[in-house]
Amino acid sequence: MGGRAFANCDPPIPTPRMHPEIYAQVLAQTHTILRKYFSHVDTAVEAPGKETYGDVDTLVFGPFDPAWADSGNGCPAMAETLAKALGAKKFLRQRGNPTINFAIPWPGQDIENKTKDDKYIQLDVHTCFSLVSFKWELFHAAHGDLWNIIGSTIRPFGLTVNNQGMYLRIPEIELYDRKRSMIFLTANPSEVLMFLGLDEDRWWRQFKSKEEMFKYATGCRMFWVKEADNLDGAEEDKTPEAGATTTHDIEGQEGGEKGRKKLKHNDRQRMAKRPIFKEWIDEFIPRCREGGIFGTPRASREQIQQEAVADFGVKEEFNIRVKEWKLMKHQDDIRRVVIKGSIPIDGIDPSFRAAAIRTLQATIMEGVKFEGVTPKAAMKDQGGFYDMEQVMRFVQENWETAGRIGLVRQEAKAQEAMMAKAEKKEKEAQERKRKEMHD
Repeated sequence: MGGRAFANCDPPIPTPRMHPEIYAQVLAQTHTILRKYFSHVDTAVEAPGKETYGDVDTLVFGPFDPAWADSGNGCPAMAETLAKALGAKKFLRQRGNPTINFAIPWPGQDIENKTKDDKYIQLDVHTCFSLVSFKWELFHAAHGDLWNIIGSTIRPFGLTVNNQGMYLRIPEIELYDRKRSMIFLTANPSEVLMFLGLDEDRWWRQFKSKEEMFKYATGCRMFWVKEADNLDGAEEDKTPEAGATTTHDIEGQEGGEKGRKKLKHNDRQRMAKRPIFKEWIDEFIPRCREGGIFGTPRASREQIQQEAVADFGVKEEFNIRVKEWKLMKHQDDIRRVVIKGSIPIDGIDPSFRAAAIRTLQATIMEGVKFEGVTPKAAMKDQGGFYDMEQVMRFVQENWETAGRIGLVRQEAKAQEAMMAKAEKKEKEAQERKRKEMHD
């Protein structure tokens, strides 16, 4: 919440920003208290160069009270007990939300003799429901904007890191359905850092400056910077280092005004809200371009994909996902492109055309016989795929007949529906008559 959770209380509870020494003192004190109630208590490594802090964010896991473990922070007793132990003036919680906000006294204030000028500190306690998620959230929240920076680097290579773990995106599926294209790889921080080529030991210590953090991010083996424009406007062709394939060409990062225009919508939004990420795009990357460093790609998307599939043991899932997608896409093409797209539109009555489409789709894809037989066009190979040329010929040769058949079937269904409706009305009338006679 950035220290604003209690601003809307009545009356508002002041939670001003803290200087580093106050933050460090409160962090140590609250960790000591919370460790009496949880087996794991920690706070993510802070971003470099922060002069003030809006709140104190703490992750917890493994409550010693079994009742808390069963209901998490949905148990009022948990929030009330922690509030009392922390000396909180007020706490905010919502059922189902794993974070509780506490307004705790500012260090040095007289708790017994409160005044209207007293100020407080917002402490956010976030409950993790597994040790894996506890470790991952510490990792993913570390260094503030660092994951925004690394995320923009690895995204073109088909990798996504979110609050659940690292995923591989399948390119041919991603074009149509991003969520379905994602295959979970790992929620192990060590495995992620090793795969990205980043130093794990350095990750768990705070960076002394933004520049040091930026330089660390350039250690990612997917980071490279597009070469500065030559005077004649041409650019030297760059290819990945030996061993990397080039099936999926990835353009290097450009930064500056041109680079901003190429960013995804979410990254452009981050630039407006996250000064460190903005500095990375607007200043650091252009400096790298001007200096001619990091100008050689070290990997391609296909190379990263092949390594991820092998290293994380997802080859079977990857192949199944691709096969299922291709089959689904093929079936959709049969419906929309081959059947519907092969029937003329101009000069054809819309209802007749719709009847033809329904009939042909039922024949080809639902096993309904056509004039008493199953045509060869309805046959699939072992993988479930149709012969598209054969289906197209069948449609082109039989769509008029299919239209007539469809209209007959439509009329028959309409008659059946009318008869069913009439029978229902008759039964309802008889039931009413029976009740009247009984009364």
